[in-house]
Amino acid sequence: MEKWNISSPSYDSDIVNESLRVSPWQGHRNFIYDYFKYIRPQTVIELGTHYGCSFFAMCQSMKDNHLDSKLYAVDTWEGDPQAGFYGEEVWETVTATKQKFFGGQDTVFLKMYFNDAVKKFDDETFDLIHIDGLHTYEAVSEDFHNWLPKLKKDGVMLFHDVDSEKKYGTNVFWEEIKRKYPCFFEFSHSWGLGILFPKGKKVYERLIENRFEDKLWIYQYKALYEYETIKTYDLTRMADERYKAILLQNRMIAERDTTIASQKELIDEKDEGIWNQTRMIEERDAAIISQKALIDEKDEGMREQSRMIEERDAVITGQKALIDEKDEGMREQSRMIEERDAAITSQKALIDEKDEGMCEQSRMIDERDATIREQARIMEEQTERLEHLEILLEKAREHKILFRLMFHGET
Repeated sequence: MEKWNISSPSYDSDIVNESLRVSPWQGHRNFIYDYFKYIRPQTVIELGTHYGCSFFAMCQSMKDNHLDSKLYAVDTWEGDPQAGFYGEEVWETVTATKQKFFGGQDTVFLKMYFNDAVKKFDDETFDLIHIDGLHTYEAVSEDFHNWLPKLKKDGVMLFHDVDSEKKYGTNVFWEEIKRKYPCFFEFSHSWGLGILFPKGKKVYERLIENRFEDKLWIYQYKALYEYETIKTYDLTRMADERYKAILLQNRMIAERDTTIASQKELIDEKDEGIWNQTRMIEERDAAIISQKALIDEKDEGMREQSRMIEERDAVITGQKALIDEKDEGMREQSRMIEERDAAITSQKALIDEKDEGMCEQSRMIDERDATIREQARIMEEQTERLEHLEILLEKAREHKILFRLMFHGET
């Protein structure tokens, strides 16, 4: 075996699925890459693949180092009670990654349970078996004993999650099995990885010759450093993205504030127009009342006409009250507009409504102008009658007999 040097490869699978960079298996990818590179196992099977962090690291080494290894992956790609269940998206991502980057490698997906897959292989088939399925003590023990006969002489077994923070059953099983088989290595980072040599020490001794015990620490510290680097980069990128989003939101807020200010200015202009029209209505109402009083002073005898005028005045007063009621409603709507500055569409609707109110008030002003003209005409008629009466009175004075008759009539 050539001298074992620690590699720093890049992984094509990360292009499809960035989450592999921080998956629980991420810290062991450089080790398994180098294991394939220097040990060159011919036949390998992985029990439990999920998104394929370990599987695609093996594929990467096969691809980069032109290995003719055959690699199997066994999984239902449905999940389990411990890790959780998931839909077709995991299977679709894994198959897409394999087709895109590793179509030239000899790999096989077996979508089935481990106990069904084990029946497909003869004993002593595999140089390397990686167990990473359900992490209960019973499950990993069953996987180990079912698949151990399928391991070649001097073959190697890998166990993931042997030092997990959640204290899986794999932790307990690993502590037991490494007492039975004294040849082993173990990583404590990335949830732990156990390397067991249950059928001979040949590979174990080759690793010892290459000072693998020292490399364990290098792999571990390198993995932790890379993980922290990735985490720092991701946090920095997230911060940058959020800062850009804040700048965009601030710009959008400023644009909306400008629109709101413009619409508010338009509303204020229309409010001022409404108030001016209201003042004009009030001035004309005052003129109507004043003219009515003048008509009553000039001609008390025209009670029928006065009654008719009073009836019309009542209508006008009622209309004035209705106008005041509408004005109050419009003021209430203005207050609601100010409270809901963000409701630009509602403000536009209110502007249209105020325009309609201005048209209605203009019509009312025209009606009142017509009333004033009518009352002016009546005043002119009454003035003419009064002048006529004064002429008659003058003639009566000239005709004393008629005057006495008129005076007798009063008594």
